[in-house]
Amino acid sequence: MALRTCSMVLSGAVMLSTMFTQLASGATSDDAVWHNKVPAALSEPAVDIDKHPNLLHKYADNAGTKIHYVTMGSDKKPLMVFVHGFPDFWYSWRNQIQVFSADYQVVALDLRGYDLSDRPDGVENYKTPVLLRDIRAVIDAERKGRKAILIGHDWGAALSWLFTGQNPDLIERLVVLSVPHPGAITKELLPWNHPVAQSRASAYATKFLAKGKGDTLTAEDLAYWVVEPRAKSRYIEAFSKSSILAMMNYYKANYNLSQFALNLFDPMMKAIYGATINCPVLHVHGIEESHALLSTLDLEKSWMKNPGDLTIKIVPGVGHFIQHEVPDYLNQTISSWLKDSGN
Repeated sequence: MALRTCSMVLSGAVMLSTMFTQLASGATSDDAVWHNKVPAALSEPAVDIDKHPNLLHKYADNAGTKIHYVTMGSDKKPLMVFVHGFPDFWYSWRNQIQVFSADYQVVALDLRGYDLSDRPDGVENYKTPVLLRDIRAVIDAERKGRKAILIGHDWGAALSWLFTGQNPDLIERLVVLSVPHPGAITKELLPWNHPVAQSRASAYATKFLAKGKGDTLTAEDLAYWVVEPRAKSRYIEAFSKSSILAMMNYYKANYNLSQFALNLFDPMMKAIYGATINCPVLHVHGIEESHALLSTLDLEKSWMKNPGDLTIKIVPGVGHFIQHEVPDYLNQTISSWLKDSGN
């Protein structure tokens, strides 16, 4: 039975290799566009959080790599840590920083390669275990004995899932936006689930890997989805400081076929992907999100110590960038959930 299962997995990997090669041809759409829904301009101007007198800029150190983060709010209050995705930076959370800093110490970091964080060379510097240590460095710099409420979007959500599983002593609540547990994506790619549909949903990432297409993106390309003029200018400025090669290294190090196979068989990655989530989780997911099948949300329960601790909110009319599209709804949803889940 074990031999048969292994053979099925290997056959699935071969099939995925063929699908990934076809889908990574770059012919799916314009190379600078990968999200299905550009957020509508907010009815109010972007929060000019940069000029707030209580916003502090700090750095944490992970083995010589400096990770930039901002923080606002008293360190006597509960700790809330935000992790952005691609293509984004700490400023993604401006509306959340404004609201939650009244009752929490809010921390929002720049992932390595982005904005003011260091951007080391080499694909190996962007593997999942390294990225998880960046988050650990920031939390350790600010926690002062407290557990954190961890909130992530896109890559930040994927990393936050894995970080929470690896660090149950540090995280008391987890909020993820748009991205299911990475293991759920892996399961969907197996031949007995929905490999073709999920491979098509993931084609934007495989396209980045095809013939180095992602390496040629510009700061303006990366900010195409930002509508509000002042915010767009701020994004272009930040992306000009960032390393686009570093951004692509996230995909090269963690999102190619060889890494998919490694996650199935390597003991370290199996431990990271297989860790149980012990704390309550809120997953907010836009119905127009195109990069993960809705069926992946049902699979998330298999990582929960108590499946009843998983709350899923599917938001109609919303795509990938939930914190930009419906910031007030998101803030209210997080606040209510934290209250209801005992925080």
